[in-house]
Amino acid sequence: MVYLRASSKRTTTVLLGFCVIFVLLTLTPYSDKALSNLPNHGFRYSTEDQALEQERQRKHKEEWEYEHKMPLKPPHYEQVKNPEGHNNGNTNTPSNDGPQQHKQEGPSPVQDENSPIDGLPTEFLESRVPSGSQQIMEAKIDAQLLKEFLADRQNVEAREVAVAYILRQANAAYRNNTVYSVVNKPVSKMPPSGDIHDYSSLARYFWKNPNTPDNLPYIRIDGKPNPDMDSVWDYRLLRKMFRDCYYMGQAYFWTGDERYAEKIVYRVKEWFLDEKTKMNPNLKYGSLIFGNPLGRAQGVLDMFKVYGMFDGLKAIQGSKTLLKEPELIKDLQSWFTDYLVWMNASIQANQEKNAHNNHGTYFTVQYLSILEFLGRDADAKAMAEDARSFRVGPQIREDGAQPHETIRPISFFYSTFNLQGLILLAIQADAHGVSLWNHRGPVEDKTIRINSSKSVPIKVGGGSIEDAIRYLSLYAVRDPSEWPYPDSGTRNERDVLKMARIAALVYGKDKWEELIENLEAKIDESQSDEGGEDDEGAKVTAAAEDGEPNGFICELGVLSKGTLWHCYK
Repeated sequence: MVYLRASSKRTTTVLLGFCVIFVLLTLTPYSDKALSNLPNHGFRYSTEDQALEQERQRKHKEEWEYEHKMPLKPPHYEQVKNPEGHNNGNTNTPSNDGPQQHKQEGPSPVQDENSPIDGLPTEFLESRVPSGSQQIMEAKIDAQLLKEFLADRQNVEAREVAVAYILRQANAAYRNNTVYSVVNKPVSKMPPSGDIHDYSSLARYFWKNPNTPDNLPYIRIDGKPNPDMDSVWDYRLLRKMFRDCYYMGQAYFWTGDERYAEKIVYRVKEWFLDEKTKMNPNLKYGSLIFGNPLGRAQGVLDMFKVYGMFDGLKAIQGSKTLLKEPELIKDLQSWFTDYLVWMNASIQANQEKNAHNNHGTYFTVQYLSILEFLGRDADAKAMAEDARSFRVGPQIREDGAQPHETIRPISFFYSTFNLQGLILLAIQADAHGVSLWNHRGPVEDKTIRINSSKSVPIKVGGGSIEDAIRYLSLYAVRDPSEWPYPDSGTRNERDVLKMARIAALVYGKDKWEELIENLEAKIDESQSDEGGEDDEGAKVTAAAEDGEPNGFICELGVLSKGTLWHCYK
């Protein structure tokens, strides 16, 4: 046995003491330093803090539901579970626990979009942009052109604003645990097929018939929306799903955060592929009038924003999440192949195909998007070429007016709406080597049918997309009373500004600089009159252009000739 001298014992004791203190201060998981490095899943809050947070979320949820007039509990709620192996963005539930029951009672966000609990990114950081995303941009856009575009100081600022806006939308989408599915319908609003998996939406201006015992068929009261529309959520949830996928795809592109990719995959499965929640591949009952066996042609356009979801999937192509789902794209392509079979045989879809106004425009946007997703490039190119004579040519007059839209009671809105669709088509056509930007159709005399008993003669053709953008831009900066057509609607100068900026990229900045400055001044003036605040109470400037989507992102899509993404309306 070895004995230590007293001095050695004291030295050893002191050393051991320092070691203990060092461990306590630096290695224990309960030290402030270690705590700050732990994943932030909400468990670091006290019971009191959690109670306050839950109360705040409850009030936020009630306010949201009141604003959107949502029922408190979705029908079939107890039947709907998450697809296997997905936690639907709930950071407190591990994804490997299997199917999780939704705890929400309606389509409202579970958290305020600025909640810090999950640590999602909230601002643009150059260092966070994945190298893969940078390489994709350089591959899709001429490197010198991209360098010049990003070197502009205004575009540098716009990128920060754009990505911050995208992240706000994406974070709210990620945190929303609502079931997005056609099965969220009341039994009393089941489509005529009796199949809850059939999509249905209700015609806006149709009401119960007071002259029949069963109130059927519903009758039209023009200009008076029936609030009963909101009892069927299919339309709202479908559009919300497309929008969420687009913004979460953008968020992944700019940050590389895999959680966005996971939620996109989850949403796609939930709406299209999971047996319990999937939609049947048809829109037979879109824009349905109760008492009729089928929906109306207008219902086919409920799907036109599908390109937003396709863009989201394109943005996450290199993600680990999508690599783990090798069958997802193939299964989704199978669904849309069946959907196109329905469209080709459908009376409603063919009515929209043959429409000469915005209905025909957005039919082509939808169909062309699906062809691209299916990899049917030859068919997509043929459709883009047909758009010259069937879409762009007949819809723009020599002076830039759109006669099929100016006959509408809210003519400025529909002129803007249709032109956005034509620009979308031009971007899509660019990806197939077809240019629609400068096409002018022949000047012709036509007749437009207003209703079953009235038609009016019009002159069509002779104008280009550039003429149409200039026409709207010139009137957008003038007093609304100077618009030469009847108009009972509102106008969105921001949408016109976005189109003018696209025109500057396509047709030359010098030709559009003055008009863009005038539009920005008009918007600044309007904001000053109206208070000029966004949803969070912050001042919004014309340069920021917090539209849907932000103009900067749209301009990158134009520069890539539609191969990167599209302008999301």
